[in-house]
Amino acid sequence: MPESRSYSPETTARINEIANPRHILCREDMLWVLHYVQQKVAQGEPALLELTKPRLLQNFQYFGEAALLLLSRATTGHAQDERIRTCLQEAMHGLIPPVTRE
Repeated sequence: MPESRSYSPETTARINEIANPRHILCREDMLWVLHYVQQKVAQGEPALLELTKPRLLQNFQYFGEAALLLLSRATTGHAQDERIRTCLQEAMHGLIPPVTRE
């Protein structure tokens, strides 16, 4: 992904917060990511055109899995939170700046 793309500081901060394993994911975080991806797809984000077809399918698979995990999330646990976090990050693949680990 080209480094020349600019991201708002708020978007970058939110993505880094969601990616942080110490951050406890909440429903709002999950909805924010799903909405972010949906918006980028609807806007025809050029970064998506740079992805291969198999990678686009992977993004879609993770997007769907994250949505289903959101719907079925009755209880939370560390393993499930990490699975959700992975799905959210993979669904945003190609659409986000590199994640900074704290």
